[in-house]
Amino acid sequence: MTSKTPPRHGERRCYLRGCRRNECVEANKRYCKQSDLRRHREGPSRIDATDVASHLRHLIEEGGWTQIDIASCTGIKVGTIGGLAAGRYKTCSPENAKTILAFDPEFDAARPGYWTSNVGSMRRLQALAVLGHPLYVVAEEAQISYATARHMCSQIRRVTSKDFAARIAAVYERRRHQVGQSPVTRGMARAAGWWGPDAWRDIDDPQCTPEEHRDELGAYRRREIAHLASFNVPEHEIADRLGMARAYVHDLIRDMGKAA
Repeated sequence: MTSKTPPRHGERRCYLRGCRRNECVEANKRYCKQSDLRRHREGPSRIDATDVASHLRHLIEEGGWTQIDIASCTGIKVGTIGGLAAGRYKTCSPENAKTILAFDPEFDAARPGYWTSNVGSMRRLQALAVLGHPLYVVAEEAQISYATARHMCSQIRRVTSKDFAARIAAVYERRRHQVGQSPVTRGMARAAGWWGPDAWRDIDDPQCTPEEHRDELGAYRRREIAHLASFNVPEHEIADRLGMARAYVHDLIRDMGKAA
């Protein structure tokens, strides 16, 4: 590990440490003149961050966004986002201020089509929890942070990125026919009033309401398929008995085997 070289006479660093030799004073004057010229040409290097901090707090407290999400979407370091949101940084660069203040997930003209409704992602996460798949397991498989998944699972978040929505949808398709291994998760999901995958005719439609009989029918079918498969009844015969598509029965039995 290398260490910084000590300040030498003729450098501004030496002047800042209290040295008042002529060469050090002149070095400080040169720096100040160059800084003034740069500020005149390019504008201030730091500006007041009050509006930036207010906007970040609005996104976090009312929009349900995490600091990690904001950092990921804006390209600004998460430490900078956290420091500004907490009020520890009283100033910031004009570039960061412009980027953060322009970041509005619902009206982001700079990135049209980047955002989508969070309804489908929220319902998918809740449905997987009803099946017994813990949120942290789904988040890890989708390669998103647990904090992000937790916010997506709540009604606080109105929109999410299409990338995150696609990751959740992919995990949902892989696990929607599997019974999860966490009875605690199942109990908490049911207590919260969440619905399983079969309750939704269109899980992405905000106007669609869950149908209890469909949810119960889906759970009944899964139990019946598992019961018949345990007696080595052929898949095509199970499908014919229950009046279901053979491909659906095949996929469900395969997923049950993976879960086991």
